[in-house]
Amino acid sequence: MKILDILPPKGSLGAPHFRSRYEGMPDDYEFHILVTGDMVHDGEEFARAKLHVQPSAMPWTRWRMIWRSLALAARAIRLARSKNVDVIICYDPLTLGIAGMLAKFFSGAKLVIEINGHLRDARDARLVKGENSWLRRNLFNLVGSMTLSSADCIKILNQEQYEEWRSILSKKSVVMFHDYVPTSQFRRPGRDDRFLYCLGYPFYRKGVDILIEAFARILPEFPEYRLVIMGHCRKPELQRWKARAVGVGNVEFRNPVPYDEVGDFITSCTALVIPSRSEGMGRVFIEAMAASKPCVGTRVGGIPNVIVDGETGLLAEPENAEDLANKLRVLLADAGLRARMGEAGRRRVEAVLSEIIYVKCFRRMLDEVLPGASIHGGIQFDGYRGGTK
Repeated sequence: MKILDILPPKGSLGAPHFRSRYEGMPDDYEFHILVTGDMVHDGEEFARAKLHVQPSAMPWTRWRMIWRSLALAARAIRLARSKNVDVIICYDPLTLGIAGMLAKFFSGAKLVIEINGHLRDARDARLVKGENSWLRRNLFNLVGSMTLSSADCIKILNQEQYEEWRSILSKKSVVMFHDYVPTSQFRRPGRDDRFLYCLGYPFYRKGVDILIEAFARILPEFPEYRLVIMGHCRKPELQRWKARAVGVGNVEFRNPVPYDEVGDFITSCTALVIPSRSEGMGRVFIEAMAASKPCVGTRVGGIPNVIVDGETGLLAEPENAEDLANKLRVLLADAGLRARMGEAGRRRVEAVLSEIIYVKCFRRMLDEVLPGASIHGGIQFDGYRGGTK
């Protein structure tokens, strides 16, 4: 089977964590990966995959972005036709979805579109704030509706995504399973350096303000603990977030590190804490569970599909600093509970969220779109809660 995989910009095309996904795929798959990134990797081959790299639109301008999107779509069409691909997979329904839709039209290949976020989620600050928010939201809805309607199969991460697009997805084959996470890279000896770790960006979407408020409430009871916050935040915005933590104490904003170094923070933290306002899945929770670390998240999006409340971690109500503080008190006061949750998280990753399980789910997804497929109308994958329609 020949597969065209259209991905968002990547800065680590040569890294093991990027390539391991394709190295673990079945021998009868041939991947052509279309991605924006460092042109030095264009044409590289590994396992049963070949990289087709587009240059980035840097320095960024609106017109460069439009031109880059058009060039990406044109190359997707050429690849789909010249390589005679059977299936096109797009990471999102927007720019990449348009490229995939056009490639399908000109090649006749089947189209799978992934929904990895909440495009219609009113809690997402990037979609609701700013003078162009109304236009942006409606444009996202229009483009998303158009590309999802053209798909032969749609992959989601949680039930809320289905509800957001119910009018379209109720008529489609829909599958739900976790994104690929190189969990084996995080199964290594760890330690407890007594800090809570929050990793991700945008900070508003990750609930960093809620976390700082909750940490301020518990710090007098647990003065030996630190809060470490890390994300790709631009300097002017970062200064505003740092101002929120003035007077709290023991709060550290760290510069981002390469993905291969993230594991050092995960394996040395006390717990991973991300009180998100909106979350498709929360892959960093899977990474922490693979490292036998307890997790604290919120009851939004796909997080409850990953964290089993009271077993592998704790779930707080979104936008509720008091509830989050109470959850942190429970966790920090009981080292035995943290150890049990960490071990339960590692077992859950091995059972339902590992690389091996991902590949099995991926194969079943492609079986859904091939002629003569025996599975129709959606798949319920064992262990990943929430189900599909």
